[in-house]
Amino acid sequence: MNKNMVKSAGIAALAAAVLFTGCSKFNPDTTLVTINTGDGTKDTISLGYANFAARYQQSMYDQYLLAYYGEGMWSTDMTGTGSTMEDDTKEGVLEDIENQYLAKLHASDYDITLTDEQNTAIADAAAKFISDNPAETLEVMGATEEYVKQYLEYRTYYSLVSNAAMEEAGESISDEDCWMRTFSYVLFDTTGTTDEEGNAVEYTEEEIADLKANAEELAAADDYAAKAEELEATASTYSYLKGEEEDDTMDMAIIEAAEALDEGETSDVIEIEGVGYYVIHLDANHDEDASQTKKESLESDAFDDLLETWKAAITWTVDEKAWAKVEFDTLFKTLESETEETTDDATTEETTDTEESEDATEDTEVEDTEDTSAEEDTEETSAESDESTEETEAE
Repeated sequence: MNKNMVKSAGIAALAAAVLFTGCSKFNPDTTLVTINTGDGTKDTISLGYANFAARYQQSMYDQYLLAYYGEGMWSTDMTGTGSTMEDDTKEGVLEDIENQYLAKLHASDYDITLTDEQNTAIADAAAKFISDNPAETLEVMGATEEYVKQYLEYRTYYSLVSNAAMEEAGESISDEDCWMRTFSYVLFDTTGTTDEEGNAVEYTEEEIADLKANAEELAAADDYAAKAEELEATASTYSYLKGEEEDDTMDMAIIEAAEALDEGETSDVIEIEGVGYYVIHLDANHDEDASQTKKESLESDAFDDLLETWKAAITWTVDEKAWAKVEFDTLFKTLESETEETTDDATTEETTDTEESEDATEDTEVEDTEDTSAEEDTEETSAESDESTEETEAE
């Protein structure tokens, strides 16, 4: 086997920067979630584990957002819903834990079990995380080697099961279900403009007539893109499902006009009352990239629906008083240094397929926790121990 770079299974080393006084105190063995799986089996999630998952998620946000929002960001209502960023993040963490638990619970539905290589990689990554972080950091985060192993195991099962379920869903998705057509469009906006003080200024009838004339000129052009550039008009693209009867984003008059076009054709001027004049050009009758994206979206939707079915089959009870004891009263930062190592062992990296050939290296995928209530583009936490092992110290 070729030498492979070793990757930690998605856990970054962190330094605790104690910027707020106080630290949450509770018994980590307290039961946070009581689960009745519906077949008579009962299970639990400990407060200690959920606290670690939440504090680790917090640490990821701290690294990227503190510089923008400041030390008070966790007590701030970022979404305008009346809840703090801490509350939103904790809610997302609990949802993630439930989804991961369900994925592991249903792993046998897809004949999924972790390989010896994956279990070894998880154990090694957990041990490394503990050794890379000073005692102060681990204490603040509530991290133990067992919690880190559990965290990585859940995430690996979620990745494998979700991939398998989406692949299975994809088998029933036809080409027609995800046949996407793409057109370019230019909008000659007739709603007016704003002056230097930000006040709305309506167009005159003459200005509106000029906009319509430009639209007609574009509609009659042999080279749509060149004429749009000549008119200094901004051309955008839009993809839609062939034959769709409603669209949440684009006016259906535009979609209907697109349906009447063959690839390479340009529409007449399309007037949308209260908006302006559109001219569209069908770029692709069958946009393969957009169609693939649509298929993946449908597969993801199918898995979301499956998760909801699984959730309905169990009873998931959270001790809210216990969960309230988890507080983001300490902030985290990362100090970095570079090291590199190689090994003959299997590479631990993101798993994108549920089945690998017997001779291939089994991978372990760990995705960063996503806050489902706050902004969804959280950072991937795959910190590579060979490429960028982050050595830290507490301040």
